Amino acid sequence: MARRNKLIQEYNHDPYFQKEKCTDPCVCEHCGVVFHDGMFEWLAKVPANAGKISCPACKRINNKYEGGVLYLEGDFLSKHKKEILNIIKNTEKIESKYRPLERIIEIVDKASKMEIKTTYEHIARRIGEAIHRACKGELTVKYPEGEKYVRIYWSRNE
Repeated sequence: MARRNKLIQEYNHDPYFQKEKCTDPCVCEHCGVVFHDGMFEWLAKVPANAGKISCPACKRINNKYEGGVLYLEGDFLSKHKKEILNIIKNTEKIESKYRPLERIIEIVDKASKMEIKTTYEHIARRIGEAIHRACKGELTVKYPEGEKYVRIYWSRNE
C-alpha cells in the first residue's frame, strides 16, 4: 500500500540516475555533452583531460526507456502536421540548450496520430504545452502516482 503522507518522500527508483559523480570533467562518447562542475552542459571546447562516459540521456535513448510520452491526434494534426513538427523540434532545441539530458527519443507518425517519446518528463510537458498554446485543443497531463513519468494527451478536431 502506498503512503499518502506527503511529508515523507519515498524513494523513486530511476535506473538512469547516477548517485555517484563521475570524474570531472567527462564527455559522453555518443552525443558530446560534458559533465563539468557537477552538471551536464554543452561546451564549445571539450577539455583535453576529459574522461569518457555514456550520459543518462544516451543510455535512455539506446534502451528506448522513455520518461514521458505525448499522444497527439485529431483532424487538425493531419492538416497542420508540418507546423506541429516545427513546434516540437523548436521546443526540443530550446530545452536541450539549457537541459542537455532532455531530448526526444523517437517520433512515431501515423495518419492522424503521432506519438513522441522523450528522455524525461519535463520536455514532454513543455512540448505539450507549446502545442496547446499555439494550436489550442484539448490537453491532458497524467502523472502516475509515485513515478517520474508523464503521459500527455493532446487532441483537436476541426
